[in-house]
Amino acid sequence: MKTEKIGKGVNLFTHKTDKFKTAVITITVSAPLDENAATNALVLRLLSRTNKQYPTMLEMNRYLASLYGATISPLIQKSGDIQLLTLCLNVIDDRFTLDGESVIRSGISLLCSCLFEPDVTLEGFDEENTEREKRLLIEKIESDRDDKRIYSLNQMLKNMCDSEAYGLSEYGEIEDIRTLTPKQLFNQWKKLILTCPVTVGVIGSTTDTAKSVIKPYFERFEKQDICELRTEFITHADEVKTITEKQPVKQGKLVIGLRAGMTYDKDNFAAIRLMTAIFGGGTFSKLFSNVREKMSLCYYCAARLVSSKGILTIESGVETENMQKALDAIRNELDDMRKGNFTDEVIESAKLSLCDSLNSVTDSNSSILSWLLSSITSGTFETPEQVAQQIQNVSRQEIILAANMVTEDTIFMLEAEKEAE
Repeated sequence: MKTEKIGKGVNLFTHKTDKFKTAVITITVSAPLDENAATNALVLRLLSRTNKQYPTMLEMNRYLASLYGATISPLIQKSGDIQLLTLCLNVIDDRFTLDGESVIRSGISLLCSCLFEPDVTLEGFDEENTEREKRLLIEKIESDRDDKRIYSLNQMLKNMCDSEAYGLSEYGEIEDIRTLTPKQLFNQWKKLILTCPVTVGVIGSTTDTAKSVIKPYFERFEKQDICELRTEFITHADEVKTITEKQPVKQGKLVIGLRAGMTYDKDNFAAIRLMTAIFGGGTFSKLFSNVREKMSLCYYCAARLVSSKGILTIESGVETENMQKALDAIRNELDDMRKGNFTDEVIESAKLSLCDSLNSVTDSNSSILSWLLSSITSGTFETPEQVAQQIQNVSRQEIILAANMVTEDTIFMLEAEKEAE
């Protein structure tokens, strides 16, 4: 894995490999997560469908088909208080093309063209395309609301971070999407390409020509003052907020948000990550072994560290009548972590699990892409091997100290209103 700066506000990530039959090429624009979230998300979706050279979806799809059935997809995420807007192209690797054709080179050119040469006029994006993408984005948001596991997590984070950018949805709000115009989207597109940092990723057997293809596009749109991207880290919760909501569901949801004591995304990361794994990160963990298996209080119960924001989340599926029992049991397990009530065998199991996961990052294009996207907003780039070594070096005392840094912030309970049909 290699990273290098190739222009003002432009970084190139390459991973040369012949493991896979397909290559992945991405362009990620990093923008502040703010009131423009819906506008940014909609702009990205429009950029992924057409461009000036292929102004209709039919023409774009025909060209993608000529690239051995390549696909372009928009990927919208938040990393801390930053919105990541990614155009992602999956295409056959150059080793399998006819007559030595370089589809990776063609793919890089296509993505750059989608970003810098969209199908727009002075009046903005095409109105019909805009209305279609507005409808599809709204449907995506509504589908997440229908998935009660996703909904409950989002509601907890919204309440936990109600005064922070991280409380906003990476897709924006439906009400904002409905009012957006093609002209507003055009103006926001110009702002994004002129002021936001960009990371280009190339994963495949041919990466050497990437820089020469990319640079001319970015030189035509030299960035002005690059926008400031920063994430607010709150290290300690002074009080616990409890939100209860009732819906006609069969299975209740209990989601807990905790502050991990981090001041930036790499602060004490290895110890906190290992502590999270022992607490609720696998079948060997305390939440799985005790709260789920021995006490049978939850259908599932797991903890996850959001290092980009310094937040620990605990998600569980619980019968409404067991909600308080499950909450008390989870708190008891965290208290046990703080007291060091876990075995050396569990520490080794957690280290083995995490290091196996890190060592398998390069086993698929999708996991390499996930690693890239998780690294974009960090000040320094680390390889999976470097992080694995850090985790191996964590001591028992460091795990206990990490557990004692954690403070409970927000509890969200989705309870059953009545038996669902």
